[in-house]
Amino acid sequence: MKDKLDTLIDFYEAEKSRLLQLIDSCVKEEEYQLAHFHQRALYQLNGKLQTLKNINDKFHDEKSFISRRISNLEKRIGGESSAAMIEYYLKEIESAKKELEKLIYQSNKTDSTEDKLILNKALSDLIDKKVKSIKLILKRTDNLLLEFKYRNKILKVTLPFVKRHLKSYTLYEGKINKLKRYGFELQYNDSKLVLQLGGDKEKLMNKLTIILSKIIFEVFYFKEFENESYIEINGKASS
Repeated sequence: MKDKLDTLIDFYEAEKSRLLQLIDSCVKEEEYQLAHFHQRALYQLNGKLQTLKNINDKFHDEKSFISRRISNLEKRIGGESSAAMIEYYLKEIESAKKELEKLIYQSNKTDSTEDKLILNKALSDLIDKKVKSIKLILKRTDNLLLEFKYRNKILKVTLPFVKRHLKSYTLYEGKINKLKRYGFELQYNDSKLVLQLGGDKEKLMNKLTIILSKIIFEVFYFKEFENESYIEINGKASS
């Protein structure tokens, strides 16, 4: 999985370089409308890259922020004449580098596959009718969750309390529209978003994995769910 992710990141990085070259070329030739078109594509691509890099490494954002801070401090030293300020910047750089080293160490130790395996096992048991239903609580404090049920070879995924989430701004129209593009429909007097998936078990699991990744990394910002998420499994299904 990680090898595929790295390959995809490399592909997008190459595409990013290509778009930057196109934008530069368009600006030089005063093709501003075309440059704007490529800029929009670059903006979308950067969003996908950030998502993929955070899937690959949950400390990516923090490491990027510290790296930029170090770079900015080093630039300031180049234009600084005060010995006291240079000493201050050097201490700040040293502190930032130590913090970065800690995050790199944590990145190498962290492995989130266990959580994914737990969810995949629970969903597999649901499809095999070993359990009745599953709740994936995304954000406990907002009661934001997904319910999974499997019946008549159809997997039903429900996001309840839509009206409540709209009032609290946990959801808004833009997020709902994204969920609709993934196949969700507003039902029960617009109080629930419901997705129904069919197919054999392998295809079903693959579809669901993609959709859940999009929900967690594109509809929401996955770090909202840190220390807020857990799985509830509702008993054994009747045979």
